[in-house]
Amino acid sequence: MTVLATAFSGTEADIYKANKNEGRTGRHEPLLMAVEYGKGRVFHSALGHMDYSMECVGFITTLQRGAEWAATGKFTQSIPHDFPTANTVSARKFK
Repeated sequence: MTVLATAFSGTEADIYKANKNEGRTGRHEPLLMAVEYGKGRVFHSALGHMDYSMECVGFITTLQRGAEWAATGKFTQSIPHDFPTANTVSARKFK
């Protein structure tokens, strides 16, 4: 397995004092993974749990490129100009 991206699962002390640390680990947890199994390929994303999160350009791009890699073993899609950065968010509203 190749971990492509992680997110920090903060503890109650990391977030705020409100008893909302259930299931939080205090570690970086894998969110995007790639697995090669024999001649097959698997791309897994733990992102996109809510409908609005699927509007994120980061989610859209990683899903498209991950599916392309799983199907062909290659990337032909470039990173879009509106891909989010560490300081910006980017969304494409559903039509």
